[in-house]
Amino acid sequence: MITIVIADDEKLIRTGLKIILQENLDIPLEILEAKNGKEALDLCNEKKPDLLITDIRMPIMDGVELMKNLASMQRKQNIIVLSGYDDFQYAKVAIQSGALSYILKPVDKKELIAAVKNAIMEVSKEEKASNEKKLRQLFENGRLEGKSVLPEIKIKNGLHCISVYGNNAAATIEQVFEGKNYYVIAQTRNSVCIVYFFEGPKLDIDATPLKDFIIGISSPADDYSMLRKLRNQSIIAAMESFFDVQTGIAYEKDKKIGIYYYDKENAVHTFPEIEDNYEKMIAGCGILDSSEIQKNVNKLLATFFSNEKQEKSEKENSIGANLSAKKLFYLYKRITSNMFSRFFNSVESDIYLHMKGIMLENIFECEKLLDWKTAICDYVVYVSALLKQNTKQSPYITEALEYIKTHFTKNINMAIVANQVSVNYTWFSEKFKEHTGMNFNEYLKGLRIEESKKLLEKGCYKVYEVAERSGFSDVKYFMKQFREETGLSPTEWSNQHKMKNL
Repeated sequence: MITIVIADDEKLIRTGLKIILQENLDIPLEILEAKNGKEALDLCNEKKPDLLITDIRMPIMDGVELMKNLASMQRKQNIIVLSGYDDFQYAKVAIQSGALSYILKPVDKKELIAAVKNAIMEVSKEEKASNEKKLRQLFENGRLEGKSVLPEIKIKNGLHCISVYGNNAAATIEQVFEGKNYYVIAQTRNSVCIVYFFEGPKLDIDATPLKDFIIGISSPADDYSMLRKLRNQSIIAAMESFFDVQTGIAYEKDKKIGIYYYDKENAVHTFPEIEDNYEKMIAGCGILDSSEIQKNVNKLLATFFSNEKQEKSEKENSIGANLSAKKLFYLYKRITSNMFSRFFNSVESDIYLHMKGIMLENIFECEKLLDWKTAICDYVVYVSALLKQNTKQSPYITEALEYIKTHFTKNINMAIVANQVSVNYTWFSEKFKEHTGMNFNEYLKGLRIEESKKLLEKGCYKVYEVAERSGFSDVKYFMKQFREETGLSPTEWSNQHKMKNL
């Protein structure tokens, strides 16, 4: 509903203006009347109207003083000024006070309606911009800044996130959703993510202009706190474009354009096999040659490119692309967050590596998933070369890594290793992290977790025995760390891999 305050000292004029607005605007209106500037100011403070239509000459407080008072308020006021005096000085004050229109009396009906419609459009733009800003804050920070209140949007049938990928995505979305309430929360050169409200299971727009785009649509939610999750869902849905619908195997040729909907019922949260292969790939950086690194990358993405046996139920087979998209998104997040942060120093200082990183982030710029796989391989091989070069400058790092790999099941720490290679503790700590992308304790824990996985998969050791044999002196600490790393308890991991080996 649009709230309008009409301020004029003549009752007949107020009544006439009210009738004109009610008869010519087909939107819900609340029209309030004030017979002087003081009453109008009080109404503006109390009701916070969307529009003020005010005369210039009024008793107690005239229109000029009213506008000056309103100009000092934090909330911008949309104002249309009426005057029976064709006086430039009044028009100048009105413009300086931010008035949208200056209309001479007697008021021309068409001129008034045009001015009010223009003002309502401005109100809609301002409201959308305000709500969009709040939604972006919720999306980016998980909370609103200061004393901001939630967006003034009524969620009737649920909100969705829609991610669109293709040339000039934002401009096309603006064209397709013209006249509808949608809010942009993320945007790049060739992609845009919006929040949109629609009823039913399918998008309620004419999507013909989007026929050359990839569109991912999240499941509905009725809570703004779900924005990040919904954005992820929309990306996962869009990633189905890389895969055959039934088999879940990546297309050999170009990805398929179209609209994809997130399958909430079949959500999968952890993929241990991807995590294992990812860590093996990272661990090989700076140590293995390029051919071995290529093998690790191939193994990491094998599930997307081959028909190798996988433990799937008939239901999972029927949603092959959906499951593969969830796996791809899981790997995508590991690559673009964990890997980038591990090798931050290298990425920051090397322009080639920075450009390769951008290619990995912009996965939908790739025509097919094989192109993204190639980009991963190029990135990891180049990182490995940089690390090897650094190792030549710090040969004690290689010696330290070899020592750790042969002694990680024993009670060692960074002081012991630094002493073993005869290097200052602080200097060693800095160079170790620079080379491996993680601190000593993280690296050591990673080796021990990997060893514990192997022991658990054999199925012949108790949990406390696995903890001891992999280098953890405290079984409770081991169980806590194992769950944090894998999302499963040691027993769950063991049982899961027993089933795979049957």
